[in-house]
Amino acid sequence: MSFIDASLLDRVAYGFSGGPTWSTTRVKLISGRSKRNAERSLPLHRFTAPFNNIRPEHRDIIVDSYMACLGPVHAFRFKDYSDFELLNVVIGVAAGGAGETMQVIKPYTFGTETLERKITKPNVGLTLTEDDVSLAHTLDPLTGIVTFTSTVGKTIRATGTFDVPVFFDDDNLDFSFETWEALSVDIVLEEDFTA
Repeated sequence: MSFIDASLLDRVAYGFSGGPTWSTTRVKLISGRSKRNAERSLPLHRFTAPFNNIRPEHRDIIVDSYMACLGPVHAFRFKDYSDFELLNVVIGVAAGGAGETMQVIKPYTFGTETLERKITKPNVGLTLTEDDVSLAHTLDPLTGIVTFTSTVGKTIRATGTFDVPVFFDDDNLDFSFETWEALSVDIVLEEDFTA
């Protein structure tokens, strides 16, 4: 298993579905109350990506991707159409030294609770700012780690887009022929935490 730093064809049709899934153990008590326990500390993202009425050249791109990935073996980039942007989000507070590194994250806050999601596949073009001033940095697009090339020491914010590392969840790729020159396929994808 390895990660292929390429994105699946960006022609997903309406009907796209997916997002975060949790695994929760629920126990009903005799009193009527229930106990709930999260089995994972982070959600696992799953998607169904429909490619409807695509032309043969787009079919070839999908088939090439599927074959090169050995079906579900290798992971690759995928745009989660419901959650792919960082809009001026706080990713941390810098200590103030040149060469300092920081992981890109996306915080999700509700009331007093916050979940920090590690963004491991940011897209090129991510901007970092400190007090609305752009910071010089290098970005590793395969880990989401930024390295500051100038001295900083304040709250760091990130703006940009990111992908999710996923793999094909099925061992078969079944196209349906809508017309002689248009095909459709629904592809199920699952997030790869190891990529």
